Amino acid sequence: MKDKYYLFEKKKFYINKNEKKYNNDNNYILKDENVTLRLLRNDKSDYELLFKWYQQKEIYSYFEQRILTYDEIVNKYYPRTKPSAKIPVYMIEYNDTPIGIVQYHKIDKESKELYDIYDDDSYEVDIFIGELKNHNKGIGKKAIKLICNYLINKINAKIIVMCPLKNNNKAINCYKKAGFEILKCYKTEDTIGNLQEFVLMARNNK
Repeated sequence: MKDKYYLFEKKKFYINKNEKKYNNDNNYILKDENVTLRLLRNDKSDYELLFKWYQQKEIYSYFEQRILTYDEIVNKYYPRTKPSAKIPVYMIEYNDTPIGIVQYHKIDKESKELYDIYDDDSYEVDIFIGELKNHNKGIGKKAIKLICNYLINKINAKIIVMCPLKNNNKAINCYKKAGFEILKCYKTEDTIGNLQEFVLMARNNK
C-alpha cells in the first residue's frame, strides 16, 4: 500500500504504514530501547520532580517564563493525570529513571487560525528534558518519535506540530532530528503576556 499524505501549505506530510510500532499496553506505556513513556501519575513523587525541574531557568524560561510553586504544579498537572484529560502528559524515563515530560493536545480553533491549520485531526506536542545532564543524548528525539507514532497509529493524527520559541535553538535542532521541519514563524503572547516569536514546525512522516 502506498503511503498516505496530507497536503499542508504545499508540503506533503507522510504517514508511513510500515513505520515501526512500539509497545503499548493498557497503562499507555510506550517504549523504545532505554527510553520509556508512561502516563504522569497523581502522586507526590511525580509532582516533586516537576517542581524541581521548573526551578531551573533553562526549563521555565522556555515553558512558563517563570518559576512555578509546588501548589501551582499540582493545580496545573493534576487534571492531566485523569483518564479524561484533554492534555495527557507522559513521564519520560531513561533507563527507568524519570528525566522529563512530553504531552500532546488537539489543536483548538484559535490555534488553528494562528497556525493556518484547519484539519480536525491536528495535534500539538510539547516536551522538555528536566534532568539537564541528560541533554544532548538523543533522548528527546526518541521520546518525540514515540509520542508521534502513538498519535499517528492510535489516535489517527493527520498533522502534528511543535512550537518552540524562536530563540530555543537546542529544541529546534532536536525537533528537526525527530522529523519536523519549519513552516513559518509567528508572534503571540507567552504564558505571562509578553509578545514572543515562535517557530511552527510540522512532522514530515516519511
